[in-house]
Amino acid sequence: MPTLLPITGRPVRVAVVGLGTVSELGLVPYIGRDDVTIVGLCDRDLARLERWGAVWPDAARFTDLDEMLGIDADVIDVLVPTPFHGDVVCQILDAGYHVQVQKPLARSLEEADRMLAAAQRNGAVLRVMEDYIFFPPIAKLGEVVRSGEIGAPAGIHMKIVATGRGGWDVPDTSWQWHFEQAKDGRGMLVFDHGWHQFAVAMWLFGPIRRVFGWVGATEVAPGISMDAPSTFVWEHTNGVRGVLDITLSLDQYFRSDHYTGDERIEVTGTSGYVRCNRISAFGVQQPSVEVYKDGEIRAYHALPDTLPAGFEASTAHALQHLRGETTDLVMDGVSARAVLVALLAAVESGKTGVPVDVPLD
Repeated sequence: MPTLLPITGRPVRVAVVGLGTVSELGLVPYIGRDDVTIVGLCDRDLARLERWGAVWPDAARFTDLDEMLGIDADVIDVLVPTPFHGDVVCQILDAGYHVQVQKPLARSLEEADRMLAAAQRNGAVLRVMEDYIFFPPIAKLGEVVRSGEIGAPAGIHMKIVATGRGGWDVPDTSWQWHFEQAKDGRGMLVFDHGWHQFAVAMWLFGPIRRVFGWVGATEVAPGISMDAPSTFVWEHTNGVRGVLDITLSLDQYFRSDHYTGDERIEVTGTSGYVRCNRISAFGVQQPSVEVYKDGEIRAYHALPDTLPAGFEASTAHALQHLRGETTDLVMDGVSARAVLVALLAAVESGKTGVPVDVPLD
């Protein structure tokens, strides 16, 4: 039986399974918080256990998930690769824990529905850690759009520039499962990274009813291709149209403390526009958010605009929900499934070359 919510009068007890590269972003927000206790760490790699065990020396360490289940925890943070989400999350939910899992929710709707069913039958919270919606410049962009300052929204343009120079070193093991996953069309840029863009678009403008995808391929090593250049065009049920352009620029340098490459988002309204100039890297050295209206530009120079800020804000939101300080959970399993439906429709369109209607049930 999962812990009854809200959790009050004590810290939230968190255990973690999967301590790979994304843990360097996903776990840092817990450090130093007095409203969280990390009670367990699980990974098959002893070096990873040692790295995070040094941060939380009182946390129990496990190399097997079965051994960890039964630990006195409220929620388990799942950071394993996407292909393992379905089995791992369902096992944890059935063992009586709330779950937060990294995006994307799953690789297929069948896996997603298994996870949602497990959460429902156990009365557990299932949340997807989506950091872009909480990234302060994107949050500010959303505020501007909803304020009406730029008029009624007319369209959204998104761009991903994937570069080969400037970011942190990623172990080969982290690349391997991505390339394996890409064999059935769920590539690193379109499926794994594109999740963020579709999530943000739907957070801003609601459900997508139709999408067209044009997916390319560029060989970056013998037998290994990246899913770019790629372009997606879609329409929301409210009439707003969107474009996502994914470009591979291997020799370009973007300074970054984390992933190479960068993203830009621009929403055009009937009387102006608002633009987020960068997310993952420091590619565009301008204020992270700019608003244009009536011949003048207003810029935001002091927003927290490094990638970890989104993880920090998203983590804070999850803890607020568990403590009963907010009932509006972003993003829960149902809303994450809706993003997956739209994203898979985009992938299907990229394969067939024709627009795909997105199921809205």
